[in-house]
Amino acid sequence: MLDEDSYKLVYSEDRKMIKENVIKNLKSGLCSPFEYRALKKNGQLRWALQVVTSITYQGKRAILGNIKDISGLKQAQIRLKESYQRLQKTMQDTIKVIAKVVEVKDPYTAGHQQRVSQLSTCMAEELKLPKNKIEGIRIASLIHDIGKIGLPSEILSKPTKLIDIEYNLIRSHSQIGYDILKTIDFSWPIAQIVLQHHERLNGSGYPQGLNGEKILLEAKIIGIADVVEAMSSHRPYRPALGIDKALEEISQYKGILYDSQIVDTCLKLFKEKGFKFE
Repeated sequence: MLDEDSYKLVYSEDRKMIKENVIKNLKSGLCSPFEYRALKKNGQLRWALQVVTSITYQGKRAILGNIKDISGLKQAQIRLKESYQRLQKTMQDTIKVIAKVVEVKDPYTAGHQQRVSQLSTCMAEELKLPKNKIEGIRIASLIHDIGKIGLPSEILSKPTKLIDIEYNLIRSHSQIGYDILKTIDFSWPIAQIVLQHHERLNGSGYPQGLNGEKILLEAKIIGIADVVEAMSSHRPYRPALGIDKALEEISQYKGILYDSQIVDTCLKLFKEKGFKFE
Protein backbone atom coordinates (compact mmCIF):
# COMPACT_ATOMS: atom_id res chain seq x y z
CA MET A 1 0.00 0.00 0.00
CA LEU A 2 1.22 3.51 -0.69
CA ASP A 3 2.54 5.35 2.35
CA GLU A 4 3.19 9.09 2.60
CA ASP A 5 6.70 8.74 1.22
CA SER A 6 5.43 6.68 -1.69
CA TYR A 7 2.83 9.33 -2.50
CA LYS A 8 5.68 11.71 -3.26
CA LEU A 9 6.55 9.51 -6.23
CA VAL A 10 3.00 9.55 -7.56
CA TYR A 11 2.36 11.87 -10.52
CA SER A 12 0.92 15.00 -8.90
CA GLU A 13 -2.27 15.07 -10.98
CA ASP A 14 -3.14 11.50 -9.92
CA ARG A 15 -2.71 11.82 -6.13
CA LYS A 16 -6.24 13.03 -5.43
CA MET A 17 -7.70 10.27 -7.62
CA ILE A 18 -5.73 7.60 -5.72
CA LYS A 19 -6.99 8.76 -2.32
CA GLU A 20 -10.57 8.89 -3.59
CA ASN A 21 -10.33 5.35 -4.99
CA VAL A 22 -8.80 3.99 -1.79
CA ILE A 23 -11.57 5.53 0.33
CA LYS A 24 -14.30 4.33 -2.07
CA ASN A 25 -12.98 0.76 -2.06
CA LEU A 26 -12.67 0.65 1.72
CA LYS A 27 -16.18 2.03 2.29
CA SER A 28 -17.74 -0.36 -0.19
CA GLY A 29 -15.70 -3.35 0.88
CA LEU A 30 -14.76 -3.92 -2.74
CA CYS A 31 -11.31 -4.24 -4.26
CA SER A 32 -11.74 -2.59 -7.65
CA PRO A 33 -8.37 -2.03 -9.33
CA PHE A 34 -7.35 1.40 -10.57
CA GLU A 35 -4.47 2.79 -12.60
CA TYR A 36 -2.24 5.75 -11.92
CA ARG A 37 1.02 7.30 -13.03
CA ALA A 38 4.14 7.19 -10.88
CA LEU A 39 7.63 8.63 -11.13
CA LYS A 40 10.80 6.68 -10.47
CA LYS A 41 13.57 8.38 -8.52
CA ASN A 42 15.31 9.16 -11.82
CA GLY A 43 12.16 10.97 -12.99
CA GLN A 44 11.02 8.25 -15.42
CA LEU A 45 7.24 8.01 -15.76
CA ARG A 46 5.71 4.59 -15.07
CA TRP A 47 2.16 3.24 -14.99
CA ALA A 48 0.93 1.26 -11.98
CA LEU A 49 -2.12 -0.90 -11.29
CA GLN A 50 -3.23 -0.98 -7.66
CA VAL A 51 -5.76 -3.10 -5.80
CA VAL A 52 -6.79 -2.01 -2.30
CA THR A 53 -8.90 -4.06 0.11
CA SER A 54 -9.81 -3.90 3.78
CA ILE A 55 -8.80 -6.85 5.99
CA THR A 56 -8.70 -7.76 9.68
CA TYR A 57 -5.18 -8.28 11.01
CA GLN A 58 -4.54 -9.30 14.61
CA GLY A 59 -8.04 -8.24 15.55
CA LYS A 60 -7.72 -4.82 13.99
CA ARG A 61 -8.80 -3.33 10.69
CA ALA A 62 -5.95 -3.05 8.24
CA ILE A 63 -5.40 -2.12 4.60
CA LEU A 64 -3.91 -4.54 2.11
CA GLY A 65 -2.61 -3.15 -1.15
CA ASN A 66 -1.03 -4.70 -4.19
CA ILE A 67 0.81 -2.68 -6.83
CA LYS A 68 1.87 -3.91 -10.25
CA ASP A 69 3.96 -2.09 -12.87
CA ILE A 70 1.90 -2.08 -16.09
CA SER A 71 4.03 0.39 -18.07
CA GLY A 72 4.69 -2.13 -20.82
CA LEU A 73 0.98 -2.82 -21.22
CA LYS A 74 0.11 0.88 -21.30
CA GLN A 75 2.78 1.56 -23.91
CA ALA A 76 1.35 -1.25 -26.04
CA GLN A 77 -2.14 0.23 -25.65
CA ILE A 78 -0.87 3.66 -26.69
CA ARG A 79 0.84 2.20 -29.77
CA LEU A 80 -2.34 0.30 -30.65
CA LYS A 81 -4.43 3.46 -30.30
CA GLU A 82 -2.02 5.44 -32.47
CA SER A 83 -2.08 2.67 -35.08
CA TYR A 84 -5.90 2.66 -35.04
CA GLN A 85 -5.97 6.45 -35.44
CA ARG A 86 -3.62 6.26 -38.42
CA LEU A 87 -5.82 3.57 -39.96
CA GLN A 88 -8.93 5.69 -39.41
CA LYS A 89 -7.27 8.70 -41.04
CA THR A 90 -6.24 6.58 -44.01
CA MET A 91 -9.81 5.33 -44.40
CA GLN A 92 -11.24 8.86 -44.16
CA ASP A 93 -8.75 10.15 -46.74
CA THR A 94 -9.63 7.24 -49.03
CA ILE A 95 -13.34 8.01 -48.74
CA LYS A 96 -12.66 11.66 -49.66
CA VAL A 97 -10.67 10.59 -52.71
CA ILE A 98 -13.45 8.25 -53.86
CA ALA A 99 -16.00 11.07 -53.49
CA LYS A 100 -13.78 13.39 -55.54
CA VAL A 101 -13.40 10.78 -58.29
CA VAL A 102 -17.19 10.66 -58.68
CA GLU A 103 -17.36 14.45 -58.90
CA VAL A 104 -14.70 14.50 -61.62
CA LYS A 105 -16.72 11.93 -63.55
CA ASP A 106 -20.00 13.79 -63.03
CA PRO A 107 -19.16 17.50 -62.47
CA TYR A 108 -22.81 18.55 -62.72
CA THR A 109 -23.48 16.89 -59.38
CA ALA A 110 -20.34 18.22 -57.69
CA GLY A 111 -21.01 18.47 -53.97
CA HIS A 112 -24.10 16.25 -54.22
CA GLN A 113 -22.65 13.42 -52.13
CA GLN A 114 -21.35 15.84 -49.47
CA ARG A 115 -24.75 17.52 -49.17
CA VAL A 116 -26.56 14.16 -49.03
CA SER A 117 -24.13 13.12 -46.30
CA GLN A 118 -24.79 16.35 -44.41
CA LEU A 119 -28.56 15.80 -44.41
CA SER A 120 -28.34 12.04 -43.80
CA THR A 121 -26.09 12.53 -40.79
CA CYS A 122 -28.34 15.21 -39.32
CA MET A 123 -31.40 12.98 -39.75
CA ALA A 124 -29.60 10.06 -38.11
CA GLU A 125 -28.66 12.27 -35.17
CA GLU A 126 -32.21 13.60 -34.88
CA LEU A 127 -33.45 10.00 -34.83
CA LYS A 128 -31.02 9.41 -31.94
CA LEU A 129 -29.34 6.46 -33.61
CA PRO A 130 -26.19 5.01 -31.99
CA LYS A 131 -23.01 6.94 -32.78
CA ASN A 132 -21.49 4.00 -34.61
CA LYS A 133 -24.53 3.68 -36.92
CA ILE A 134 -24.47 7.45 -37.55
CA GLU A 135 -20.83 7.19 -38.61
CA GLY A 136 -21.70 4.35 -40.99
CA ILE A 137 -24.43 6.50 -42.54
CA ARG A 138 -22.02 9.40 -42.91
CA ILE A 139 -19.46 7.24 -44.69
CA ALA A 140 -21.96 5.45 -46.95
CA SER A 141 -23.66 8.68 -48.00
CA LEU A 142 -20.34 10.26 -48.94
CA ILE A 143 -19.79 7.55 -51.57
CA HIS A 144 -23.35 6.43 -52.35
CA ASP A 145 -22.95 7.36 -56.04
CA ILE A 146 -19.53 5.76 -56.54
CA GLY A 147 -21.08 3.49 -59.18
CA LYS A 148 -21.38 6.48 -61.53
CA ILE A 149 -17.69 6.17 -62.34
CA GLY A 150 -18.70 3.15 -64.44
CA LEU A 151 -21.17 5.13 -66.58
CA PRO A 152 -20.49 7.09 -69.80
CA SER A 153 -19.87 10.79 -69.11
CA GLU A 154 -22.09 11.84 -72.03
CA ILE A 155 -25.08 10.19 -70.35
CA LEU A 156 -24.36 11.70 -66.93
CA SER A 157 -24.16 15.19 -68.43
CA LYS A 158 -26.84 14.81 -71.13
CA PRO A 159 -28.89 18.07 -71.21
CA THR A 160 -32.05 16.40 -72.53
CA LYS A 161 -34.35 13.65 -71.30
CA LEU A 162 -32.79 10.19 -71.22
CA ILE A 163 -34.11 7.44 -73.46
CA ASP A 164 -34.98 4.08 -71.89
CA ILE A 165 -31.62 2.40 -72.52
CA GLU A 166 -29.78 5.39 -71.04
CA TYR A 167 -32.07 5.47 -68.02
CA ASN A 168 -31.45 1.76 -67.42
CA LEU A 169 -27.71 2.43 -67.53
CA ILE A 170 -28.11 5.18 -64.92
CA ARG A 171 -30.06 2.78 -62.72
CA SER A 172 -27.14 0.36 -62.80
CA HIS A 173 -24.95 2.70 -60.71
CA SER A 174 -26.24 1.19 -57.44
CA GLN A 175 -25.14 -2.30 -58.49
CA ILE A 176 -21.82 -1.02 -59.85
CA GLY A 177 -21.19 0.77 -56.55
CA TYR A 178 -21.92 -2.42 -54.64
CA ASP A 179 -19.56 -4.43 -56.84
CA ILE A 180 -16.78 -1.89 -56.22
CA LEU A 181 -17.24 -1.80 -52.44
CA LYS A 182 -18.28 -5.36 -51.56
CA THR A 183 -14.74 -6.67 -50.99
CA ILE A 184 -13.75 -3.81 -48.65
CA ASP A 185 -13.96 -4.82 -44.99
CA PHE A 186 -15.72 -1.77 -43.55
CA SER A 187 -17.04 -1.71 -39.99
CA TRP A 188 -20.50 -1.08 -41.47
CA PRO A 189 -22.52 -2.66 -44.33
CA ILE A 190 -21.44 0.14 -46.69
CA ALA A 191 -21.76 -1.90 -49.90
CA GLN A 192 -25.31 -3.03 -49.02
CA ILE A 193 -26.34 0.52 -48.11
CA VAL A 194 -25.01 1.83 -51.44
CA LEU A 195 -26.81 -1.00 -53.27
CA GLN A 196 -30.15 -0.21 -51.60
CA HIS A 197 -30.27 3.60 -51.56
CA HIS A 198 -32.75 3.65 -54.49
CA GLU A 199 -35.05 0.98 -53.05
CA ARG A 200 -38.52 2.15 -52.01
CA LEU A 201 -40.99 0.98 -49.35
CA ASN A 202 -43.59 -0.34 -51.83
CA GLY A 203 -41.02 -2.33 -53.83
CA SER A 204 -40.96 0.05 -56.81
CA GLY A 205 -37.28 0.92 -56.38
CA TYR A 206 -34.16 -0.67 -57.81
CA PRO A 207 -32.04 -2.72 -58.33
CA GLN A 208 -33.69 -5.52 -56.29
CA GLY A 209 -37.23 -4.25 -55.81
CA LEU A 210 -36.96 -4.61 -52.03
CA ASN A 211 -39.81 -3.43 -49.82
CA GLY A 212 -40.53 -2.51 -46.21
CA GLU A 213 -38.19 -3.92 -43.58
CA LYS A 214 -36.07 -5.66 -46.20
CA ILE A 215 -34.46 -2.28 -46.86
CA LEU A 216 -31.72 -1.22 -44.45
CA LEU A 217 -32.58 1.76 -42.25
CA GLU A 218 -29.37 3.45 -43.39
CA ALA A 219 -30.42 3.09 -47.04
CA LYS A 220 -33.86 4.53 -46.28
CA ILE A 221 -32.28 7.60 -44.68
CA ILE A 222 -29.80 8.17 -47.50
CA GLY A 223 -32.51 7.53 -50.10
CA ILE A 224 -34.65 10.37 -48.74
CA ALA A 225 -31.68 12.74 -48.42
CA ASP A 226 -30.73 11.85 -52.01
CA VAL A 227 -34.18 12.75 -53.33
CA VAL A 228 -34.37 16.02 -51.40
CA GLU A 229 -30.91 17.18 -52.48
CA ALA A 230 -31.35 16.12 -56.12
CA MET A 231 -34.71 17.86 -56.52
CA SER A 232 -33.54 21.06 -54.87
CA SER A 233 -30.40 21.30 -57.04
CA HIS A 234 -29.69 22.00 -60.71
CA ARG A 235 -29.33 19.10 -63.10
CA PRO A 236 -28.15 19.12 -66.75
CA TYR A 237 -31.66 18.32 -68.00
CA ARG A 238 -33.58 20.74 -65.74
CA PRO A 239 -33.19 23.74 -63.43
CA ALA A 240 -33.38 23.33 -59.66
CA LEU A 241 -36.93 22.58 -58.49
CA GLY A 242 -36.31 24.07 -55.06
CA ILE A 243 -36.45 22.74 -51.52
CA ASP A 244 -40.20 23.31 -51.16
CA LYS A 245 -40.90 21.03 -54.12
CA ALA A 246 -38.52 18.42 -52.70
CA LEU A 247 -40.22 18.45 -49.31
CA GLU A 248 -43.62 18.27 -51.02
CA GLU A 249 -42.42 15.13 -52.85
CA ILE A 250 -41.41 13.21 -49.72
CA SER A 251 -44.55 14.39 -47.88
CA GLN A 252 -46.83 13.21 -50.67
CA TYR A 253 -45.27 9.75 -50.76
CA LYS A 254 -44.69 9.34 -47.04
CA GLY A 255 -45.45 5.77 -46.02
CA ILE A 256 -45.65 4.75 -49.70
CA LEU A 257 -42.17 5.27 -51.10
CA TYR A 258 -40.46 6.76 -48.08
CA ASP A 259 -40.35 5.77 -44.41
CA SER A 260 -42.80 7.92 -42.43
CA GLN A 261 -40.60 8.50 -39.40
CA ILE A 262 -37.62 9.50 -41.51
CA VAL A 263 -39.77 11.84 -43.64
CA ASP A 264 -41.14 13.52 -40.49
CA THR A 265 -37.58 13.90 -39.21
CA CYS A 266 -36.44 15.47 -42.47
CA LEU A 267 -39.38 17.90 -42.51
CA LYS A 268 -38.67 18.85 -38.89
CA LEU A 269 -35.05 19.65 -39.70
CA PHE A 270 -36.00 22.01 -42.52
CA LYS A 271 -39.17 23.57 -41.13
CA GLU A 272 -38.42 23.75 -37.39
CA LYS A 273 -34.67 23.57 -36.97
CA GLY A 274 -33.55 25.73 -39.85
CA PHE A 275 -31.49 23.11 -41.67
CA LYS A 276 -29.86 24.31 -44.89
CA PHE A 277 -27.47 22.64 -47.28
CA GLU A 278 -23.99 24.09 -47.01
